[in-house]
Amino acid sequence: MLSILLILLPLLIAFVVYVSKSEAAKKIALAGSFMQLMLTIVAAVLFSYHPQHALMHIQQDWIGPLGMTYNFELDGISLMMVLLSGICLPLIVYASFNRTFKASNQYYALMYLMIAGMNGAFITADGLMFYICYEFALLPIYFMILHWSQHEQKAKITLKFFLYTLFGSLFMLLSLLYLYSHSQSFALADLYAAGQRLNTTEQGLIFGGFMLAFAVKIPIFPLHTWQPSTYDASPTSGTMLLGGIMLKMATYGIIRLVLPTVPDGVESYGSIALIFCGISVVYASIMAIAQKRYKLLIAYSSVAHVGLLAAGILSGNAQGIQGGMIEMLSHGILTIGLFFVYDILEDRYGHDRFNEMGGIRHLHPTFAFLFFVIVMGSVALPGTSGFVGEFLLIIGLYQVNPIWTAVAGLTVVLGAVYMLRSFQQMMLGDANVTTSKFTSLTRHESIILISVVILVILLGVYPAPLMQLSEPTILNLLSSIH
Repeated sequence: MLSILLILLPLLIAFVVYVSKSEAAKKIALAGSFMQLMLTIVAAVLFSYHPQHALMHIQQDWIGPLGMTYNFELDGISLMMVLLSGICLPLIVYASFNRTFKASNQYYALMYLMIAGMNGAFITADGLMFYICYEFALLPIYFMILHWSQHEQKAKITLKFFLYTLFGSLFMLLSLLYLYSHSQSFALADLYAAGQRLNTTEQGLIFGGFMLAFAVKIPIFPLHTWQPSTYDASPTSGTMLLGGIMLKMATYGIIRLVLPTVPDGVESYGSIALIFCGISVVYASIMAIAQKRYKLLIAYSSVAHVGLLAAGILSGNAQGIQGGMIEMLSHGILTIGLFFVYDILEDRYGHDRFNEMGGIRHLHPTFAFLFFVIVMGSVALPGTSGFVGEFLLIIGLYQVNPIWTAVAGLTVVLGAVYMLRSFQQMMLGDANVTTSKFTSLTRHESIILISVVILVILLGVYPAPLMQLSEPTILNLLSSIH
């Protein structure tokens, strides 16, 4: 029952927010986000003590003769993902208080519909339902950008974003249908068995279909071109949803669908995907170094980090997958922090050209310190959340290919270049006429930044509870593969 509640609750909140008055919508949305977080924590605690509890699983026939069911299950992997959305949601909703939205009840309702779709993808144990939720989550963010973005080319950008992801998902659907033809069921356990019975060539084709769909959403070079412009056009809270949670549906899909379904395909053709992941890391890092606008720098930084994330998961070992789970949570939190810093700068100056800033640390050292901790998390400094995930990812990848480990590991070195360079230009040096007008952080802004910093440090110093939550499920998944 808890599994389905994690989907039904955001749907209910979406309805309540939608029928409320605009001025009350944000308060209802914030209260709802804490309800969602508490429900997620209850599910995680219950699972820790009773992994096989009846509340963790629900299954009802949908279209029985076709093997289609409403099948939702919470395990260590899916719980990590709903924890990601549960932790990020209050931060995203509260961060949006920096802005005023016309028809805010509709805006927040779409936000909750998106959360419901993403949680559905994380929790379902049915391949077709995963595809439906994966696609459903696309619609709310499409309308959020189209109707609330101030970007001049928002219609063109949203159309490109929609077509890219829809085109990629078509190959996932074809792969699912091919597996269904060999299993007569969309249950993940049946799809795993059907996929593992296929020969290497067939598994390679299924692997290609899934990876093409996920490579668009992650995104991986050269299918990344929609991402920087979409992030730039989106309202900041929409960008947080995209970068913090939504792209994790694709990396989660690699763990949940690709690795256990076509292990021979991964072994035979995974090196091709690793090449593109490595290119993504280097290309996106170079593009980030070349940026003058902070929002675009963060966008390309995200491409680089998830390139390493996807490569580590594709290693197919416990360290790589465990690192992927921690890194998805860490990247989501850090993404919110970085984009909120952008929102603060944009609010103060009306632009995010960091090469025109400087000296903010002298005026507001607290803001500079909080920002610095988030930057250190992004460059994987030991003691921060970024270090734990990326270190495990690199160890997992090293067991497969030391050469590509060195290439993918460049994200740490190059990330330090562009993140520290931008921090230096914004925070250090002498204040100029523009930056001298930087006003103090509001209470609301301080709460968001302090919350992110606490999470970054806490996850970096003591990740054990989360790793213990997902480890048994990861080991069971690997045993079913091997």
